[in-house]
Amino acid sequence: MQHLLLLTEELHFSRAAQRANLSQTAFSRSIQTLERELGVRLFDRDTRRVSLTAAGRQIVARARELIAQATCLQFEVDELRGLQAGRLAFGVSQLVEADRLERLIEQLQPAGSEVRLDIEVNHWEALREALLAERIEFFVAYARPLVEDGRFVVHELPAQAASLFCRAQHPLLDGAAITPARLLDYPWSCVRFDASIAQRLCSLLHIDAAQLPVRLTCSDLGLLRRRLLASNELLLTWRQAVAAELASGQVVDLPQAAGLAMPAEALALPCALVRLAGRTLSPLAMRAQQWWLANV
Repeated sequence: MQHLLLLTEELHFSRAAQRANLSQTAFSRSIQTLERELGVRLFDRDTRRVSLTAAGRQIVARARELIAQATCLQFEVDELRGLQAGRLAFGVSQLVEADRLERLIEQLQPAGSEVRLDIEVNHWEALREALLAERIEFFVAYARPLVEDGRFVVHELPAQAASLFCRAQHPLLDGAAITPARLLDYPWSCVRFDASIAQRLCSLLHIDAAQLPVRLTCSDLGLLRRRLLASNELLLTWRQAVAAELASGQVVDLPQAAGLAMPAEALALPCALVRLAGRTLSPLAMRAQQWWLANV
């Protein structure tokens, strides 16, 4: 049934087999065995495409129920074992500080425990899809677009301060006034978040958002930091992402350098813990959620 759901999500035997940690031959044999045992064809496939049959769509709905019931049973067993064993899958974006994540891991995996953690680090859109597919139980990330979405329960966490940054040797820091027009002379890059953040910055700097020279949007902070230090690109991100570079003097906060007095919350990126509505968290996930909300 798990293989059935993987192929339903991917509609591609090779990708589904990779996610199942099986060879494509073994994965195909598993699907064929299931079809033979049920006596119905679940997928139509040819050399170009894979698609669910009408019978397949009905079986998939039941398969999700069966796997959810099996997961609940495992949760109960884990709880009876005092949360010293079991598995927890959750997600975080790079908005989450590494030391906070490490403290949570220490709480969930005390000495002698057999708890297995599966942590997906990704941007919020990918984490949303992983949550909807129930590959993870919750995630912590930027989540403003999900607040009004009834499919989710959103627990707001303290926002993260953001700004526009450049390298310390950037031509903008030549001593001349840093005007909005000069900011538009250089390419911008940014992390992946809602466009309203960039619009707020434009409003504060009196820049026309339509002229914003964003040339790169990426969820890989390592890549963005390297480009920031090695080029004249300006980077829009949260301060924590470049905290080490700011402390060492390699990177400069441009609004501060320009002498712009902006309130601390002006460019704050909202952060939240998000889980599915109508789903009961596992004991381990409940412990993780309680810890996160108590250590904001």
